[in-house]
Amino acid sequence: MHSESFQFYNHSGIEIPFSAEQLKRTIVILQKHENRNYSYVELVFVDEKKILDLNRQYLGHDYLTDIITFTYHGDSSISVEGTLFCCGPQIKRQSDEYGTAYETEVLRVVIHGLLHLIGYDDRTVNQKREMTSLEDRYIKLYRDS
Repeated sequence: MHSESFQFYNHSGIEIPFSAEQLKRTIVILQKHENRNYSYVELVFVDEKKILDLNRQYLGHDYLTDIITFTYHGDSSISVEGTLFCCGPQIKRQSDEYGTAYETEVLRVVIHGLLHLIGYDDRTVNQKREMTSLEDRYIKLYRDS
C-alpha cells in the first residue's frame, strides 16, 4: 500500500497510541491474509459529537458507537476503498469497561472496520463470533510482526 493510499487524522481530542505507519501495518496484514487490495483507506478518529452526528445522519441511530465504516463502492473483490470513523473517547471507555489495554482496543476497532470494508458483517451472533475471531487473529499477527 502506497503512503498516499492511506490517510490518518486524529480529531478525537485524545491521544491515539499509534503512528500512521503503525496503523498502516494493520492494512498490510489484512491485505496479505484476506487476499484483498486496500487501494485507499482514510482512518479518522473523532470525538463523541461527530460520531453521534454521523450515526444519526447516515444510519438513523441515536447512540454513540466506536466505529462507522463507509465503503466507497460495493465490489470489494476488485479494490477496497473507504473511510473509517473511529470514536477515540468511546474506544477508551470500552477498553476500561472490558479491562483491556487501550492499544488493544484501538487495534480491534480499526481491524473491525477494515473487515467491514471487505464485506464482513456482524448482524448475527455467528457473524459477530467470526469477526471477533478474525480480530483476535489479526491483533496477534500485528503484535508478532
